[in-house]
Amino acid sequence: MASSSAQQWANDDLATLNLGDERRNRRARQMVERIAQRPGALITAVFEGKAETDAAYRLLNNPAVEPDAIRAALQRGTVKRLADTEVVLAPQDTTCLDFSGHPATEGLGPTGGPNASGHGMFVHSAIAVSEDGVPLGLLDQRDWARDPEQIGKSRDRKQLPIEAKESYRWVETVRAVEAAVPADKLLIQIADREGDIFEVFATQRRERSCLLIRAYRDRRLKGEGQRLWPTVENQPVSAEYELLVHSARERVARTALVQLRFCPVTIRPPKRGVHDPSLEPVAVSAIEVREIDAPEHATPILWRLLTDLPVASSEDALQCVRYYEKRWLIERYHFVLKSGCRIEESQLHTIAGLERLLALLSAVALRLLWMTYSARVNGDVPCTVAFTDLEWQALYRYHRRKAPPDAPPTLAEAVLWLAKLGGFLGRKSDGDPGVKVLWRGILRLHDLVTGFLLASGDVRNA
Repeated sequence: MASSSAQQWANDDLATLNLGDERRNRRARQMVERIAQRPGALITAVFEGKAETDAAYRLLNNPAVEPDAIRAALQRGTVKRLADTEVVLAPQDTTCLDFSGHPATEGLGPTGGPNASGHGMFVHSAIAVSEDGVPLGLLDQRDWARDPEQIGKSRDRKQLPIEAKESYRWVETVRAVEAAVPADKLLIQIADREGDIFEVFATQRRERSCLLIRAYRDRRLKGEGQRLWPTVENQPVSAEYELLVHSARERVARTALVQLRFCPVTIRPPKRGVHDPSLEPVAVSAIEVREIDAPEHATPILWRLLTDLPVASSEDALQCVRYYEKRWLIERYHFVLKSGCRIEESQLHTIAGLERLLALLSAVALRLLWMTYSARVNGDVPCTVAFTDLEWQALYRYHRRKAPPDAPPTLAEAVLWLAKLGGFLGRKSDGDPGVKVLWRGILRLHDLVTGFLLASGDVRNA
């Protein structure tokens, strides 16, 4: 595995970047590298000296720098990283970036209903994840701001065709991700209940391109008077097992005892709203995961999944559930963008500038996620897949209080040391280090490396 130090990750992700000027390309790569070394820091703190800081702001405010050109390069870098991956999971989701503290930023809009005070933009992203749960990069991203004049007109929007609605982003992303991922991969696109849109299921796709979506609507099925949810509930329990559940409301994951049911169904096009009259029924498999004996404080788990993956047995259904569990990673990606990279604290004056920053920070956020989950899945590999020699040697000296060995430690060891720099205690009950302590650790690691260079007299590289 090649090194994915901050510099190498930036070079790999943006290897094909074309911003119309090689100086801009170099500047963008340098910005990703520097921000990856100090995630969450202000631009003025990331770059050293007025000249570098001004150059960074020029790039972010340059109308010739297309955010989509940065995203296209990130996509190509991600696809290259998929070379040895047979199964590509592609969770997608939407998040809101709130810039209420900067109401004068040009191009932003309301983020809530008529009585809400939110001000900002929306971002819809799809990332690539390996079958064993390691995030590998950005596959697609689009953003938009709502028109203030349209707030409160939801009734009017219901009469629009899907192509004119925000929800069309799910269809567009499915198509864009399929176009990006090589046809020899098994592609599984994953979405939560917001992606339960009939047109998504009806979208023509190539072979080995599948959907796995959490059901939201109680759809009509082919057959007189049949409905989706009662049909699934009436199926016999095919398996009972324990499921590790992540919740945004709870600090730690918990284990839930769940029952599994599944059956083939054919869902019919919706009657309400404006839909293409040529839509035909779609055959899928329905899978239900229902928690039993949930703790009093917890909301019982109830997942109803729809998929066109082959589901002929309990093991097939369980495999789909395991795939769906990886959807959590798209939420972690958006969390890192907002809490780790602190994009909502940016004071850029236009939405175009924020879009450029968002694209660059995507590379930073995904490297943080990659490091976090690679240490769990591939922890026995040498740490040089993620750290430079200077970085791991600084970590070793700091934690072991002696000169480093010739051979580098494992990735799991180095990531644990990095997490401890960020406040991770490493007790048995603490589990694996999370992304939050890692970005805190990276901030301190940068200062450690600088200190060691200064102490050794290497002022030029400090």
